Amino acid sequence: MRTGYLHGLDWLRVVASAAVVYAHTRDWFTYGHQTWWVNGVLDTAVLDPLRVGSLMAPLAVTTFFLISGLVVTYAAQKESPGRFLARRMVRLVPALWVVLLAVWLVTRLGLDAGARGEHAGDVSTLLTNMALLNFATGSPGLDLVTWTLVVQVPFYFLVAATIPAMRRWPWLPPALMLTLLSVLMSVVRNEDAPGAHTLRVVVTLLPIMVLGQVIALTRLGKLPVPAGIAYGALAWLLVVRGDLTSDFTPAVPGYPQMVVCIALLTIICSRLTGGVVGARWVKALADRTYAVFLLHVPVLYLTPHLLSTTAGTTLAFAVAMLGTAVTADLLYRFVEKPTVRWYRGWENRGQKSAERARDDLAGRVEAAR
Repeated sequence: MRTGYLHGLDWLRVVASAAVVYAHTRDWFTYGHQTWWVNGVLDTAVLDPLRVGSLMAPLAVTTFFLISGLVVTYAAQKESPGRFLARRMVRLVPALWVVLLAVWLVTRLGLDAGARGEHAGDVSTLLTNMALLNFATGSPGLDLVTWTLVVQVPFYFLVAATIPAMRRWPWLPPALMLTLLSVLMSVVRNEDAPGAHTLRVVVTLLPIMVLGQVIALTRLGKLPVPAGIAYGALAWLLVVRGDLTSDFTPAVPGYPQMVVCIALLTIICSRLTGGVVGARWVKALADRTYAVFLLHVPVLYLTPHLLSTTAGTTLAFAVAMLGTAVTADLLYRFVEKPTVRWYRGWENRGQKSAERARDDLAGRVEAAR
């Protein structure tokens, strides 16, 4: 059973985060009607020969889904359903709300932070985004990268609901999830309405997180290797089915093949230890990837495109990256980390109080005898 810290996944998260930022930076220059020489060099020398020039963001997001499915399955081995959900929400929600509030405020000031929709400054828009309901209702979006959380949060609830079964019958949770997703994929075929399209996205991409769970259960020795391979194949076939039965989701050429490559890369990286992957700076960067993910688009769009015109796109890129790095570090240091520390402290105090109460009751029973 392999239960140690997976340093290689930290390195993979950092690489995936850089890929997302690069992909959205290219979009940012296009939005500002600018060109950048670095794009041309990378596209010509690296990305086009590998045929991944337009796939950077999908590659990275799929990597995040796989890693998330793997890592939270590890966490589920030692947490109750309630604690599991609470810890995931404490990790995600405070930083999300702070970023959405900040984007909403600057949007109300008339600045462009990448928000979409003419009513992005309305209070109802803020509340809808904070509940992640904008993707279901078609409301304006304040930070559109948050669509990934619409995929992840249902998976967390599914994992929490199946934790008791996972400990007794580890083969059962992935079987139940894949069956449910297969049924939903048959039912959700019309993607015209925003809610239906969002549900289709969730149903199509959740098998990737289940694949991450299967990898974790196999690494932990909960599933025999042949069973892990079988479950992995079933999850991948659902990805293929989703790709074949929709023109919109995932709408990425060769997506099923991409998932296989990323799964193999994740398995390899999960075995890496020491060297660069175990370096402190890799862990520090990996800790901040969620903050970078939430902030890089708003910071990019807040950086004036006039800077690109007057001072050169390289300087504009440097300013945008510095802004992203600084704000992400601040978000991690003053929102993510303190919130998690406070919750863990509260959790530990409650556990110690319960232990003292049990000891006191045991003492009274013993005295009564």
